[in-house]
Amino acid sequence: MAPQRWLLALLILACAAGLAPARAQAPQNNIVVVDPDRPPRNLLSDEEVARIERLQTETVTPLPLSPVSPDDQVVLVVSDEQLGLLNLRDGSSLAIDPERFGSFAPLPLSGFTRFSWLDGRTLGALAINFAAARPEESFVKLRIDRETLAISAEPIPLPADAGIVSVAPDLDRYLLVVRPPTTPADTGTMGLTRIQVSRPDPGAARAAALPLPPGLQRRVALARANPAFERLWMLQEGEDDATTASATPQTLDLLLFSRVDGSARYLTTIPAASVLAGETWTSDSARLAFSLYGLLDPEKARFTLDGALLSEQVYRDVTGNLAPAENPILQHNTTYIVDWASGQVQLLRPQDATPPILAAAAWAPDQRTLLVKAWHPARLKGRRYPIYTPQFSERSSYRFYDLAGTELGRLESDLFSSGAFASAAAEFVSPDEIIFRAARGTDRHPYLYNRVSGELRNLADRAGSYYNVVATNQSREIVFMFSSFSEPPELYRLGWDGRGLTRLTWFNEELRQFANLRQDPVRFTLRDGQVRVGVLIQPASAPFPPRNAPLVVWQEGGPGRAMVNRWLTNVENPYALLPALGLPLLVTPLAGRAGYTPASFNALVDGSNFGAKDIDEQAEIVRQVIAQGWTSRGKVGITGCSYGGYFVLQSLVRHPELYTAANPQCAFVDLVTDWTRGYDRLVPYLQGLPPYSIPEEYRSDSPAYNAGRIQAAVLTFHGSQDFLPIIQNENLHLQLVNRGVAARMVKFLGEGHGLSEPASQRYAAQEQVAWFRTYLK
Repeated sequence: MAPQRWLLALLILACAAGLAPARAQAPQNNIVVVDPDRPPRNLLSDEEVARIERLQTETVTPLPLSPVSPDDQVVLVVSDEQLGLLNLRDGSSLAIDPERFGSFAPLPLSGFTRFSWLDGRTLGALAINFAAARPEESFVKLRIDRETLAISAEPIPLPADAGIVSVAPDLDRYLLVVRPPTTPADTGTMGLTRIQVSRPDPGAARAAALPLPPGLQRRVALARANPAFERLWMLQEGEDDATTASATPQTLDLLLFSRVDGSARYLTTIPAASVLAGETWTSDSARLAFSLYGLLDPEKARFTLDGALLSEQVYRDVTGNLAPAENPILQHNTTYIVDWASGQVQLLRPQDATPPILAAAAWAPDQRTLLVKAWHPARLKGRRYPIYTPQFSERSSYRFYDLAGTELGRLESDLFSSGAFASAAAEFVSPDEIIFRAARGTDRHPYLYNRVSGELRNLADRAGSYYNVVATNQSREIVFMFSSFSEPPELYRLGWDGRGLTRLTWFNEELRQFANLRQDPVRFTLRDGQVRVGVLIQPASAPFPPRNAPLVVWQEGGPGRAMVNRWLTNVENPYALLPALGLPLLVTPLAGRAGYTPASFNALVDGSNFGAKDIDEQAEIVRQVIAQGWTSRGKVGITGCSYGGYFVLQSLVRHPELYTAANPQCAFVDLVTDWTRGYDRLVPYLQGLPPYSIPEEYRSDSPAYNAGRIQAAVLTFHGSQDFLPIIQNENLHLQLVNRGVAARMVKFLGEGHGLSEPASQRYAAQEQVAWFRTYLK
């Protein structure tokens, strides 16, 4: 019996050990491996861990998801908790139970197409019907009654060989593409080429894309898995998404299709390798405008994250070696202005020798003026030709056209510098007034432009970011989500005159008070005369300016991505996280970022600037704040993810005496490897020449080759499934360990480019806070 009792005791101990958190053992080479299912024991007190968990999990993100109703009373709003109709007068909400949708999945919840008001009482959307008996019955015109919340649907009998390019607001008129004959008819797929147009976002950014309650998340997942989803041809996801696009595999016909009578009329034939740049309908669905541009290397069969190839058009373009006359992005750029009734088409094409790419943006309410967004190519010092890859556009502008295609005017502004990364958006609110949204410094504000007087006026009254801005129909107001470094997201309405700000929701008020933060604008003039603006985020009780306090500086990924003043609490974007744990954070966009001028954006890669320009600007700013007494040597840390992680390590290499502690995350560290086996256009754009031609430049710009210069204490985060090889960061870490530099690496099992699992975020936050507290004294 005694052996049995011992065996029982051992089994009980084993079970208890399985239930307990993994104990952090003395890690070999100072490398900690974290399984999100069994994270190590906490590094901070229970109270602080609970504080981190509340900051990271309790934010509710409400977003307007439809136009305002015709009577200006309600708007459809989605959040992490519910979908409902928000009353714009008193802030009350009428929730829509996801189960009401039955077998239907509204596609705007998946990021495709838009909700629209079909009349004063009925909100409509294109939807997938899971219960469809035949593939041609998979799409329906969904109706939501705003009074009763009753949901009904009418079938959309699309031709079996067609996919959807664009949907009119009335949901009765469609622009279709005819399926390539080589695609099997029973697969549902359109046989498109899906291309990567920028690096993947970190996991935390992807996870926070569109907030949906769990019931709708499941419905969206089912819709995306449905074969009918593949018939949504080239429609883009959301206003800020620019990571992938679809291209036609061959020459294809476009049709105008009517749901009402089932008729399909031939419109035009478009070239192979066409990519949708923009599409917009008039509010009465009577006219359509859409724009296409050409795809580089249409017959390319290899993976985009497989390095650069000297012979490819994309390589020649991003290095400034592809003449505009040979560039398919420019040469195949066409905007089609379509009259539905007659089927007549007016074409707009770029003019002049090196014109911008044109993309249809919006129609005026009088249905007679078209707004077109112009994407200007990058003109870099040391490059022969302008660069047309949209990701690297140096700026955008806006142009106005009449129905005959005659240009009526232009709006040029530094608000739209760094084309893609400014995430500029526009909406006509009257025949002569447009509300634009774009980045300036760290703010993303709405601006009212009068195209008659030329006035461009900022409507915002506070620092922060305005998202999903929609205009009312009679009251001359906008409705939007507002968020900032110190304020979690809420919904507001505001007059076009910048007055009458009214708060509509209070989802996160307790969280705002719990975080208890302050933010103060900062401004720095550099030696070359350039001005850089930013924000210092601190606990509310801290003085401004600070006096001899620890300070962490942060840089965004990218490069190029706007550093936007908004509420986030993940370790990749620790705006409210670190300050709420007592560590001030300095956020300052530098050269190569949205929010300044085209020249400032291009300066990051002009000549041989990359690897030094923004790095040295940040160092100069840190020296200024030290000189002003805000902090002192020994108290400055630095963190960032992706390109931000590269920025951290390169800063430690170029300015080894300046930073005391660092936290690089999901960093790319070896430009030679990235050129050879990484994203096919980024490093060629950054460097201009291949590593065979300028090997020393690549070495000096790659932290992996210069780890011997690093003196700071380095805490590295990396996911085991990151497309940036974890082994490169581990080898850099080992160089530091072998030199006796304080270094710790945390590997997160199953995580990719950034951390998406809540348990990973919670543990990483403890590591981040503990590291900076240990070394910034």
